[in-house]
Amino acid sequence: MTYTARDFARELLVELQRGYDVVRLSRWAMATYLKHSHEIEPELKREIMAVVVMEEGPEFEMTGQELREFAERLIV
Repeated sequence: MTYTARDFARELLVELQRGYDVVRLSRWAMATYLKHSHEIEPELKREIMAVVVMEEGPEFEMTGQELREFAERLIV
C-alpha cells in the first residue's frame, strides 16, 4: 500500500490540532517517514522533509498557519 501525500496531510492536520510545537511536529514527521519509508510516494519524501527540517533552526520553521496551508495543499 502506498503512503500518499493525502495520508500525510491528514495526519499532519490531526497533529496540529494537538498544538503547534516545532520540535514535536518535526520529530513526528521523522517518525512518520521512518514508519512508511518503504511505501512513500517518490515526491512525498521532499514534503515530509520540509516538516522534519523545521527543528534545525528558525529559518526552516513554518508557522502553525503555514503548516495548515501546506497540509491543505497536499490534500488536493
